[in-house]
Amino acid sequence: MSKSAATVKLDDEVLDAVRREAERSGRSKDQVVEAAVRRYIGPSVLDRLRERNRLGEDEAMAMAVEEVAANRRERGHG
Repeated sequence: MSKSAATVKLDDEVLDAVRREAERSGRSKDQVVEAAVRRYIGPSVLDRLRERNRLGEDEAMAMAVEEVAANRRERGHG
């Protein structure tokens, strides 16, 4: 996955928390911020996709299972 540089201004307390989490977890500050942003936007992106596709949870799960099975068949794993 390609990465682009971004400059963001954070409250000093937030940046301190990012630094502490990076140190505690052994990750970089970039990784901590990216993980937090992904967690924050993840559900809303999924909600928009579901709405756009109008699939219920069961339909979406069935489609996912079907795709995994097809992929395994193509690779000779099932």
